[in-house]
Order: sequence, then C-alpha cells, then structure tokens
Amino acid sequence: MKKILLTCTDLMAIQFFTEHIKFWHENNYHIDLVCSAVGGRVSELIDFFGEIENGSIRTVALSRSPFKISNLKGFLQLMRIAKKDYYDIVVTNEPVMGLLTRLAFANKKGTKVNYIAHGFHFYKGGSRLNNLIYKAIEGFAAHFTDSLITINKEDFEAAKEFGLKKNGTIRYIPGIGVNTSKFYKSSKEECAQIREELGLTVDDLVVAVIGELNDNKNQETIIRAIAALKSECPELKALFMGKGEQAEYLKKLCSELNVNDMVHFLGYRHDVNRILSVCDLGASASFREGLGLNVIEEMAAGLPVIVSENRGHKDIVTEDSGVLLKENTAEEFAKAFCNLYNSPEKCEAISKNNLEYCKKFDIDAVKSLLLSIIEG
Repeated sequence: MKKILLTCTDLMAIQFFTEHIKFWHENNYHIDLVCSAVGGRVSELIDFFGEIENGSIRTVALSRSPFKISNLKGFLQLMRIAKKDYYDIVVTNEPVMGLLTRLAFANKKGTKVNYIAHGFHFYKGGSRLNNLIYKAIEGFAAHFTDSLITINKEDFEAAKEFGLKKNGTIRYIPGIGVNTSKFYKSSKEECAQIREELGLTVDDLVVAVIGELNDNKNQETIIRAIAALKSECPELKALFMGKGEQAEYLKKLCSELNVNDMVHFLGYRHDVNRILSVCDLGASASFREGLGLNVIEEMAAGLPVIVSENRGHKDIVTEDSGVLLKENTAEEFAKAFCNLYNSPEKCEAISKNNLEYCKKFDIDAVKSLLLSIIEG
C-alpha cells in the first residue's frame, strides 16, 4: 500500500481536506497527517482519524508567521519524520509549513513532493516589501517541488517564473473543493424559525459574512457600509460567522456606530449551511484571497454575492453571480446592498444561476483531479 503524507495546519485539514483524505483512503492509500495546532481543531482530527484504518495524525511546533524562532523546533520535527519514514507522496500547504516540509524532504529519493498554493502571499496590489519577501521564499522553495498546484489564474501565471525540480510541473485546479450538495434554501416555516433563533425577523434583509475576523478579511468595511444605511435600510442585518483577533475591535466599532442591533457576531459555526439557508445576500471585503471558498459556499446556497475585487474573487464572481467591486470601500458596498435590495427580480435570476455555476467548484469535481496530479 502506497503512503501519502499531508502537512498543513489543523484548521486547514479539518476545513478542506477531510473529503480528500477519505477519497485517498478509498483509493488504497495509507494517509498520515502532520499538522501545526494553530486553530484548536486537533481533537476533531484525532476523532476523524480514529475512523480511518490506514492513517495517523501527529502535530509539530510551527507557527503561521515565518518570523517565529519557535519554527526551528517544528522544522527539526519534520526533519526527523523525513529521515525516519518513507512516503511515496507528500502534499504540503501554506507558506511556513510548505517551505519547511519541502526543505525536510529535499533529499528524499523516490518521494514526489506536491505543494498546493492556496493564494501566494505576494499578489498584485500587495505591499512592495511583502511581495518581495514572499516571492523570494516561494521561488526558493519551488526548487524542492515536483508539482506546484495553484487555485487561481494569477498565481498560476506567477508560478511560471519559478524554477521547479527537474521535470517539475505547475498545475491549476479550481479550488480545493466545496461540498455544494449540503447547501440549500429553507422553507418559509423553517426560515422563520431559524431567523427567530438568530434574533431576526422574516422581513429583514440578511447578509452573510463568513471568515476569520482579521485584518485581511476587512469586515470593518462591511460594518461601516451597514452603518451608512441605518436610515435608508434599517431592516438590513449582517451575520458574521467566524472568530479571530479582530473580534473585540469590531464589536467596539459596532457600538461606536450604533449598529449593534444590525450586526450579529455568531462566532465559529458548524451549521453554516443552515444559517446560509435563511440569508438573502453574501458579502466579502477581503484584500487577499486564494479563491474565496466562503463566497462559493454562499453561491451554493443560492445567494447573490457582493465582493471586493481581488485575484481569488475575480476567478469566481461574474455579473451573473453578483457584484465585483473595483473599489473596496464602505460607500461602494452600501450602494451595492441598496441596488440588490431594490432589484428582487435580478436577485432571483442570480440565485438560480449561482446554484448551477457553483458546481464547477464542487468537491466531487476536484478530488479526482487533485489525486491524479499528486500521483503524477
């Protein structure tokens, strides 16, 4: 039986790779996971691997930040794994884990090393210094990579500048996959019940905002857009699903702008599909996205989406699926909310289109493609 080693954070593993791990197992692979415990999800992964006959999970001491001295310990742990264990295939992810995994396996003969770039940390519009640092890191790490897999077209073109291992390949896939079948529209009765649970009414215009509460996701812009519409559209409500370092700041901002009754912080949710089933719109104001799986989930629930223009959003949002804003400002988001609120027929047409369009990003369409790439 051939062996696959997957390395990533615990958060990425539980959110994006469980279906792939099941699929690899079904295709007669032994799968080991090595993850960094940054998201508090290791216990869930232990339970998950308890159901996998041929697989195990280990943790290493790595941080998301490339500048933490503690990463040295995690790198030595990866080196020991590479020296002790043999794997036919390595699939690694994220800048820090991806770099150190590739270095650890640099001299391992017979192992194919695959790196999935979920959005390079250098990108058009990014800071010059940041782009310089991260592009240099990715370019260096590419020399130890057999297959570099990108999930958006901008990154695919950027990756062509890198020098990979001999016979190395650069590939594009439409994301890591979303289980679109689990999203749905609730009935009127269920909608009323769920909205009541959430402190909403049946007449509210409900905007879903999914993602970690951090600087990059830029939830502040959406909050300020809602505040600008207090008088014009008082029934506008926003549901923020996620947690993060910006939580207290954003809640304080809501108090300062007097929109506590319009903005609901739900924290991390395991029932995102249930909540999306009672929403009217989806929104994302992020500065940087690899693709934007949160937006695809909103589209799979039949929601028109209003998003900032970045490399990931550009690959998934068209005029038939929502609004792509060239200017990432509260004013532009407020205008877009109003325009869709006043265009119910347009929203209905977009909703129907999104239910079909999102299928190209479905997990069943992606998992076979990804396995064929990592197998080579």
